[in-house]
Amino acid sequence: MTNPSAFVTHGIAQAQRALASVAVITEAHLNPSTLKRTLAQRARAELARLEIIIRRLLTLMALGLVLPPVPVRASSGHHSGTERVETKASGRLTGLSPRLLGPDMDRDGLATAARSCGPVQAAPILARLAALQELLAAPEAHARRLARTLDRQRKAGDAAPMALPMHCTHRMPPELGAIATALPELLRTAFKSWESSG
Repeated sequence: MTNPSAFVTHGIAQAQRALASVAVITEAHLNPSTLKRTLAQRARAELARLEIIIRRLLTLMALGLVLPPVPVRASSGHHSGTERVETKASGRLTGLSPRLLGPDMDRDGLATAARSCGPVQAAPILARLAALQELLAAPEAHARRLARTLDRQRKAGDAAPMALPMHCTHRMPPELGAIATALPELLRTAFKSWESSG
């Protein structure tokens, strides 16, 4: 592959087409409140595969960016390193107790294996779909943020990220399957300079 930016542009276009296909099968334009269970499973599987592909495309885009140096900001001086910072999780109980974890628990604190039937809520699936569509509408901004994160990790001495081959690419549209198959090798090549450029 001689021009990674053309590959990324083509990959993003194919991912957008695949997202549009998921939007059609879930009838996202009608904003349904529920989906059939099998349709929801299919949509979740498609979105999970597309999330991996999109994440890898953005990583490849981020590795091709040349970032200007980050300006150093002056400290505001109102926070000392010894103060304890309260967060939402600070007061949360972490013990496992059936009373705290809900009525579906048995005496040992384990969830009972009750499988629900019927349609499932569509909102989480439609929210994932909308988030991916929004991300692909302006991928450059996300790639810049990712480039900064990767740069910090490289300077901190972390190991280079690794992309494993995707399974079941034969279930994808042919062009998207080819893109998913090529991405791990392209990322491995792009990360070759990780150790030497620290």
